[in-house]
This record gives sequence, structure tokens and C-alpha cells, in this order.
Amino acid sequence: MVIESVAAAGLLLNQINQVIQQVNETGSGVQQAMGLISDFGEALNTFEVDRKNSTFKALSQNDILKIQMLRRQYERHWQSVNDLLLVADPKLLDDFKRAKKEQEEARQRHIAMLARKKKARAILISQILVGGTTLLIGGSIAVGAIFIVIKIFG
Repeated sequence: MVIESVAAAGLLLNQINQVIQQVNETGSGVQQAMGLISDFGEALNTFEVDRKNSTFKALSQNDILKIQMLRRQYERHWQSVNDLLLVADPKLLDDFKRAKKEQEEARQRHIAMLARKKKARAILISQILVGGTTLLIGGSIAVGAIFIVIKIFG
């Protein structure tokens, strides 16, 4: 799923709501609902991160409020799927929770790794700047010393 605007996110959430209503009525399609909700959550996260980092398409206060409302609806939908799975297939629910926990742990490790890389990059840049400055000043002093020696003995 690709979310291009807050309005598109609202429409996608309405589709998810319809699928959940169908699951409640017929008892089938829980996996489809889980897939839709999961895809929606990832798309919403991507949209929000992209917009927060964009200098051209910043989020307005209204959009931020709508996103938070969409997140609450998203969480309610996950809770309803959780309740359905608790009744229909507790083993699948346990497997899903375990997989979700592993995914969150992997995401946290990835975030920590990115932070370490950013810190290492900053250190490397500062070392290069210090080395370059030292080389420039040292070279200038060496050239000046050679110039003075040539003037004195030349």
C-alpha cells in the first residue's frame, strides 16, 4: 500500500474497516484483514517519516492531528483482529505476537545500528577535517620555512 496523503490514508482505513466487518459477519478472511492492517501500518509509518523529513511537503497541524486519529483507528483495528484470532485461532495469535515482537526487536537493533553509523560518520568527518587543517597549516609553515631559508641563504 502506498499512502500519498492523509485523505488516502483515511480511505484505506475505511477499506480495512469493511474487511473487518466482513470478517465479523462471515468469520473468514482474518489473514486478509491482518495483511491489510499490517500493510497500512507500514505505509502510514513511511508516509509520516517521509513527510517529517521533507522540506518541501511538511505536515500541517491538521494533518498531524488526522494522522494521530488514523493511528488510533489502526490500533483499534488491530485489537479487533486480535480478539477475532483469540477466539478463532489462538495458536496463530501466539505465533503472530511472537513474530511481531521479533520484528520490533530487529527494528530496534536496526535503529541502534543506524545511530552508531551516524556517530562513526561524524567522528570520521571531524578526523578528516582536523587532518586536513593540520596538513594545510603544516604545509604552509613548511613552505614559509623553505621561503625564509631561501631568502636568508639565497
